[in-house]
Amino acid sequence: MTLKTLVTGVAAAALVAGAAVGVTSVASPAVSSTPAVQPVVWDIPMPQAPAPDLQAPLLQTLQALAGGGSFSGKASYIQGGIGRIEGIAADRAYNRAAAEGKFPLTFNIANIDQEGGVANADVTATSALGTTATQNVQFVAGPSPTGWQIGKSSALNLLSAAS
Repeated sequence: MTLKTLVTGVAAAALVAGAAVGVTSVASPAVSSTPAVQPVVWDIPMPQAPAPDLQAPLLQTLQALAGGGSFSGKASYIQGGIGRIEGIAADRAYNRAAAEGKFPLTFNIANIDQEGGVANADVTATSALGTTATQNVQFVAGPSPTGWQIGKSSALNLLSAAS
């Protein structure tokens, strides 16, 4: 390789690198002045806006489940109903918590995300003693008086958390 070929190759590489730097520097001020992320979608549904209009019915469902009385009468608020053994376990957990002074509960619902007949929400429950717990709860559209039921898996998770 001759010195002329080497110098020409280095000059060509410097020219290409300089052009690339120039293009980046032209684009760079616009990117740095507006660092907003632009949404890009490839056949993936974008998250829907939160569903605040669901807050009242979901809250009513939770209040009905946390209210007094046997869980056998609350079956319409739980997806698929509640079996005899589950009802007995839920009644025991409820009675134990009531004896400890944890009722009434107050609920705060945030980050409601509805997709069709399913809604997920972060539910924060505060006991009468002041203790709080937050859990993601799944609700399904159903035949309860509020139109929403708590998902079976969420109901079982809540029951095991209360035990």
